[in-house]
Amino acid sequence: MAESTPRRFILQAIHPEYGCPAFEAMFVVEKLEELRELLGPDAEEDQDLEYFYTLEPNEVAAINQRFDIGFDPLGRTACLYKWTESRNFPYLIHAGYELLLMLEGRKQFARMYLEYPPMQHHHEEGFDRYVAQGLLYKEVEIKEFDRPVRSKDGRLMEGIRTAYYTRKGEEWRIQAWQMIEAASRKTGWNDTLERLEGMLFGYEDWQNDWWIEKIRQRKYQFGTLLVWLAISDLELAGIENAGYRALPPMNRTLHLVSEFEEDPNDKEPLRLMEADGALALVRLRVKAKAFLDLVEDGRDRFHQLPADRIGNLNGILVENIEVVMTRGG
Repeated sequence: MAESTPRRFILQAIHPEYGCPAFEAMFVVEKLEELRELLGPDAEEDQDLEYFYTLEPNEVAAINQRFDIGFDPLGRTACLYKWTESRNFPYLIHAGYELLLMLEGRKQFARMYLEYPPMQHHHEEGFDRYVAQGLLYKEVEIKEFDRPVRSKDGRLMEGIRTAYYTRKGEEWRIQAWQMIEAASRKTGWNDTLERLEGMLFGYEDWQNDWWIEKIRQRKYQFGTLLVWLAISDLELAGIENAGYRALPPMNRTLHLVSEFEEDPNDKEPLRLMEADGALALVRLRVKAKAFLDLVEDGRDRFHQLPADRIGNLNGILVENIEVVMTRGG
């Protein structure tokens, strides 16, 4: 069945020196499959078009023609991504603008981390140009995995590489962040650590105030994780008998989807209902660190939990289990 929920997308022309958008245009897509077809094979497995796409000139032309946009990148690299809630912020967030904001003095500290290989983050050569000029300071940290991990696209990942940058004279912010990170492993993340992180980045007090209040309004709880599970009629009865405070014993491996906060456009939890015998979808809020220690690969959001670990899962619940939906109702 064709998808008919309108979605907003952003076309951007990337500045060649700073690696951030030079200008952009927004457009609305009524049916995602129409845009997906224009993006070709790269979008076949991206059903909700969540990825960030770098476009070829012919793809820009096709999108312009199909959606009547009139977007011209003027020879710059063109990119496409789905509109996100961060577009509603009352200030410019650092994501994607790190280099420009640091050069302007509006940002004091940045960290760029990703799995390696490759040993390079996006637009690293642009950052290095200003490091060589003495305007920025750089440190690189390598953390190797216990064993290599294969990504969904087949890439073999050996660890995490983090490149730290500060403005000259602000090098102390790297050590300060590492102390905050170490403290969070002991206490869990909280709004105080979130504020300290924002201060290290260089956000103003009113911006940190707004962000903390935004988190509270979204009922986001620091140090917790949301986990979805599809259950049968007997399993639902067991949850009801436990007063929604625990999962009953189940003689099966649990297939779970996790996320730090709920996204109404995220269809992955709903896909759990495709399993045979699934009657209801339930949501659990659990202690994040304990859950990531419990599952096999904490870097993924799709998990398989053996039946003998259900008791451990019950032990890290932080609120009652919620029934999100039932089949046919």
